[in-house]
Amino acid sequence: MKQQSEGTFKTIIDAAIEQGSDIVFISYSILEDTEEKIKYALTQILKKHQREELFTPLYSCTKELISNATKANAKQILVKEGKIENPDNPLEVVRKIRAILNERALHAYGIKAKKNRLSTRTYFKVNGDTLTIEVINNLPLSKEELKRIIDRIERSSTYDSIADFYLENPDPVAEGMGLGLSMVVVLLKSINVSYKNFVFKTDWEQKTYATLYIPLRL
Repeated sequence: MKQQSEGTFKTIIDAAIEQGSDIVFISYSILEDTEEKIKYALTQILKKHQREELFTPLYSCTKELISNATKANAKQILVKEGKIENPDNPLEVVRKIRAILNERALHAYGIKAKKNRLSTRTYFKVNGDTLTIEVINNLPLSKEELKRIIDRIERSSTYDSIADFYLENPDPVAEGMGLGLSMVVVLLKSINVSYKNFVFKTDWEQKTYATLYIPLRL
């Protein structure tokens, strides 16, 4: 049954790629099955465009963005449950989120996220010679949060490694979103993609969008 399900999934993905259709994955937690499906879709897209060498950095970027979205959803639930008393205290937020970063807890919070309609959507879209990877979670950012994220992306762009960045920009809450964003920027730089192709935005009311624009033509 598992083999049949996997075969059906791959058939659907292959057909979507052949037809140039968008592919979307909806998740509530970080599960191995979802990761494998995302890996397969990205592999097949890159294979079609003969850019298989981009798989490792792009998958790592995608996984980081999904992880950040999942943590944002978990934070919202922890605040609602009263387990995070001050959501504006980054040290408290990171400490409480770190406490649930294990398979059993993530699964439990994934169930809670689904009940609270806190999903993470991962899109793959190919338009001409550009692959767009977009991760959306249905929580908005504040102006201060968005400014902090954009500043982090711009500062990270001047470094060639995460280690160098954090040696010169020590961050007591590095296990929060900042580390993931910096890693995405450095990974993009390693494949000659500008940090300007990494766009973070919010509609201020319901959603936050993290988008990568990846040129596929050599």
